Amino acid sequence: MAGCADDEDDPGGDDDGGADVDATDPDDLGEQLPTYTYLNNAQSYNPPRHDAVNLISDRLENIGLDMEVEVLEWGTLFNRVDVEYDYDFSTWHTFFTIDPVLEFSSTMYSENTSPGDGNFAGYENPDADDLMDQYLVEPDADRRIELVHDLQQTLMEDLPQMPIVDMPFLAVFNNEKVTNWEPDLPLGFNSYWTMINLEMLDGEETLVGYWPEALDTMNPLGHNDENKHTYNFDIMYDSVVRLDNEGEINTDVSLATDFERVDEDTMEYTIRDHTFHDGEPLTVDDVVFSYNYIADNEVPLYSVQANFIDEAEAVDDETVRIHMEEPLGPFNLLVGTQIPILPEHRWADRDEPSQVNIEEPVGSGPLQFNYWDRGAEFGLERFDDHFAPVDFEERIWRIIPEASTVWEGLREGDITYETFGRIDRQLDENRDLDQITVLTEPATSYWHCTPNARTEGLDDPEVRKAAFNAVPRTPIVEQILFDVPEPGFNVVSAAFGPLHTDDVTRYDEDIDAGIQRLRDAGYVFDEDGMVHFPAE
Repeated sequence: MAGCADDEDDPGGDDDGGADVDATDPDDLGEQLPTYTYLNNAQSYNPPRHDAVNLISDRLENIGLDMEVEVLEWGTLFNRVDVEYDYDFSTWHTFFTIDPVLEFSSTMYSENTSPGDGNFAGYENPDADDLMDQYLVEPDADRRIELVHDLQQTLMEDLPQMPIVDMPFLAVFNNEKVTNWEPDLPLGFNSYWTMINLEMLDGEETLVGYWPEALDTMNPLGHNDENKHTYNFDIMYDSVVRLDNEGEINTDVSLATDFERVDEDTMEYTIRDHTFHDGEPLTVDDVVFSYNYIADNEVPLYSVQANFIDEAEAVDDETVRIHMEEPLGPFNLLVGTQIPILPEHRWADRDEPSQVNIEEPVGSGPLQFNYWDRGAEFGLERFDDHFAPVDFEERIWRIIPEASTVWEGLREGDITYETFGRIDRQLDENRDLDQITVLTEPATSYWHCTPNARTEGLDDPEVRKAAFNAVPRTPIVEQILFDVPEPGFNVVSAAFGPLHTDDVTRYDEDIDAGIQRLRDAGYVFDEDGMVHFPAE
């Protein structure tokens, strides 16, 4: 266990503890709100976020909440929050998503609050559920925009998740080795579109990145959707359709050369001639198998997509039809770009697909498995028979926890690019070097502060709003993140274009406003400035 940070780790912070208020008569005090545990990643894993959590915890104490900070290794932290729901406050970088409602259908939907189902915030609101349900079946794009605007207003009024800062897509690379970095949704500068458009310089043949921790699995159906897995499986496995950097489906780089909506609940795809990495032909039967196999086995990673898949069938040797369980307006976006196409000859006899131990994964994407030295390095190599080939022979990920080591490699050219997207002092000190280029674009994700609504007190939206008043978004941007991102104010970022709206409830960064909000909601304070429920 670790308490609040000292001055060295807490820029601009103070650790007086308790709200600066006039005490309530002891006879009017009910029980004190419980001590809240705020989970924090180790400083070596993500130093800025580690410092930000400590600073936020201090500010929460300033409105009268009793806080403890517990520092955990990232995998343990993620499991505590996302699987066990054993936490009170958590913070991380939300996962990149291709559509905000796709993400919220997992993390904010009332029926997904059982362990491991995705709704780690414990948020339940039938009105929000209804808006999500309507959005997903609505065929009209303009109407979907109206619905997602209403959903943002609902979520920012209830605050099941507080956006701290809008984190950008970040490309940091050695410009003597590689150029032409183009982002797309949802994976930014680590996407399929990015990889197939990169241009290597001066005869370079190897793209070298890093991650601060090892991959957990080679199973494309068995990972937990963390970026470290998604960035790799996205380029190893094809999907029937892909997006370009304008957010439009581009059949030149897709497995499907054409597609058509046959009726409101049927999509049809024309599949190009292609092969898997092991040399076996990729046929319409493999596409049919992949959709039916993932849906029939209720693969947790694709639970949202599976809900909309009734059955896939082969019409002829080049045509596949996907029948929907119920109409899904943005089917291509939410399903067609997401489901990986698997080789039936390798998967047909595998039960419980999300639990399978895969040693050498076989897909059909532009990069294929080469080697996996668990805990040290992961290697992919170019698949020469792909219809959208990459410009490098191999891509290597090295496991490097220390940011200083990464930057030494970037300066010397031993590392080509900064895969993790870490914004820290090392970035600030090195971004003006001649051989280093830093690019930023609005991204779909943000740092969040999520209170567990299963915890007493945090189930009250007014407590969550008071906490958000206390979150020092601007100091975090200015003092910890070197003015690279922007303070957050909405759970749907501007990167989503017309799906985003500025018309949501805004919250001042103001300790006094948070204290007053608690008073207005009926909470009272003891002589130490700690928040209590009112006496019954």
